[in-house]
Formats: sequence, structure tokens, C-alpha cells
Amino acid sequence: MDSLYKAWKFLQGTVIGYVAAIVFLLAAVFACTEFITRYLIGHTFHWGQDAVTHGIIAATFLYFGASQAKRSHLTLTILPDMLKASGRRPLAAFINAVACLVVIVFCVLFVYYGLPGAERTWRMGRMTESMIIPLWPFQYALIIGMGMIAVTATFQLYQEVLRMFGRTAYPGEPEDEEFEL
Repeated sequence: MDSLYKAWKFLQGTVIGYVAAIVFLLAAVFACTEFITRYLIGHTFHWGQDAVTHGIIAATFLYFGASQAKRSHLTLTILPDMLKASGRRPLAAFINAVACLVVIVFCVLFVYYGLPGAERTWRMGRMTESMIIPLWPFQYALIIGMGMIAVTATFQLYQEVLRMFGRTAYPGEPEDEEFEL
């Protein structure tokens, strides 16, 4: 299970993470180019705003799973941290396991009910506001991102269940990845 989790984290953090970073970078460079050309030569592409907006949004969606793997995706840790500090690690692991289960259920339902909408958008040929860029790739990016969160949360649920019984799921993996601002 450890090697499977490491492979999953590599896929998300390295492969998909770099794809998301490249999409974000391209969108930012294109936005700067549009800004410069607008004021220097008075010309922009009418689809430029859609490309930048939807590109940045798609990159964010694709990075959802990687941020969940770092446990930095919308977490409230005050109660588990207080329980760990007071020596009640199994109870903290139980609370984290329940949170993982809620995340899994939410994301699976999101993917289940979101797929028909994205497929419908694809079949109908819906476009962004500029009528140049198809809308379905961005909807699929959201669905893929939510699916990746569900898979990652499943690995984390397994980890928390083992922690409830005082065992370690993934040797060498830090208990909580610290994220400082």
C-alpha cells in the first residue's frame, strides 16, 4: 500500500502538479501579453479573457488532489491538534478519519452527479462567452480534480484508521505536512 500511495503522490504532485503549473504559467504569460498589446498597439484577442480565466481555473482544479495530499486543502485542525497535544492521538485520528470519509463521500457524489453535466456540455457544444473555446474541458478538469481528492482522501482514511490503533500506514511519511505562510 505504501508504494501505491507513493506512486499516487508522485503522479499528482509531480506529473499533474507540473501540468497545472505550466497551464497557470501560460495563462499568466498570455494575460501579460494581452495587457501589453492592448496598450501598445491597441489590439487584443476577443477570446483572450476567456482563455486566461478558464486556464487559471482549470490549473487550480487540477491541483486539488496534490493540495489534499499535503493536507493543505481546506482543513480545520484545531480539535485534532488539541487532542494530539493532550495525548489522545486515537481520538484525533478518529476525527480525521471521519473528516476523510466526509470528503470521500462529497467528492464521489460530486463526480457522479457532475459527469452527466459535463457530458451534456460536450454533446451540446457549449462554448465560453467568447464562443471560441469549448467549455467542457474545464468542467472535466473540475471533475478530475475532485476525483483525485477522493482517491487521496481514501489513502488518508486508511492512514487514519491505522493510527487509531497505534500503527503507521506509510513509513517515512510525515504525520502532518506543515504548511507555513
